[in-house]
Amino acid sequence: MSTKSEFRVGLIGCGSFGPEFARYLREVADVVAICDPSEQHVQAALAKDELNQARPYTDYRQLIAAGGLDAVAVTAPNFAHCEIVCAAADAGLHVYCEKAMARTVPECWQMVNACRQNNVKLMVGHKRRLRPPWARMIELTNDSILGQPLAISVTEYADMRPYDYAGTWWTKGDLGGGLFHLHGVHVIDWFRAMCGDVRRVTAVHGPNHDSIYEYRDILHATFEFHSGAVASIHASMLFPLHKFRESQGPWIQCQHGGLMMVPTMDYIDIHWQRLDEDEPHVERFDDLGFDHAFSLEAHDFVHWVTEDRQPCLTWVEGLRCVEMMEAAYRSAQSGGTAIEFPLYPELEAG
Repeated sequence: MSTKSEFRVGLIGCGSFGPEFARYLREVADVVAICDPSEQHVQAALAKDELNQARPYTDYRQLIAAGGLDAVAVTAPNFAHCEIVCAAADAGLHVYCEKAMARTVPECWQMVNACRQNNVKLMVGHKRRLRPPWARMIELTNDSILGQPLAISVTEYADMRPYDYAGTWWTKGDLGGGLFHLHGVHVIDWFRAMCGDVRRVTAVHGPNHDSIYEYRDILHATFEFHSGAVASIHASMLFPLHKFRESQGPWIQCQHGGLMMVPTMDYIDIHWQRLDEDEPHVERFDDLGFDHAFSLEAHDFVHWVTEDRQPCLTWVEGLRCVEMMEAAYRSAQSGGTAIEFPLYPELEAG
């Protein structure tokens, strides 16, 4: 194992997100190799100052086989996560994997078991819960302030057309995972950060709306938690009044009051009030917190490996989020049948 100052990472996936995340990894590690099946993506990444000394590859197997690494950061498409993570683990490499962890829960368990068998660490990035405005809402559920959350509602209707997903793997359920993998994963993970583990879910599809998606693109789901709380998310992809970032403001009923987030493109306001207060509090976040969250993920991953510090995230958050999404799909496909957790008890026991 290298020393902390020489921690060597290979970046697998050089699309839009991978080179961006490399900036945060380089705060605590050396990104010494990069890989993407697209030579164009590789060359674009090499053109960046922080990656221009990295060894380039177009096959992740060659990157792994070349050696000289302590870990990999997997920022490849969802359908490739399981195969890459298992191969890296079998080579003795620690793994940071971007969300969504995988397409299905069985894929997640395959990744977890490969890392366990090879005694390597596996972190799944779920930045939303780490961004200060979203973390602040979790803090406000302290019993001395607003108390435990009882009910949460998020109407995530947004205009996703500017992202130009047509023809990409994101539109195919067998490659991307499904609607919530694209539009909902952040909020669903945050639900669990707020409310704990899920007991059951019910979900229903709306009519097909945008023909570019090979799955139903309107989905309403309600999660019931062991705490007694309920949380609902309503997702659609062609709502022209909201951009993606503007569409994700939760309303939360708590034991001693309530709070709501009002997001804009440039700032976030959190409004909250106790039942025994006459006036609401308003907290504005001019910094949306992306740098804070990505840096925390990168630093914690490296420190977890090099110093065995408890990290902000592990694989657990990634697997449970995929479980919540897969259960919602299963419920909607069955016409709204309640789906109990755990979704795969045989894998939990295994």
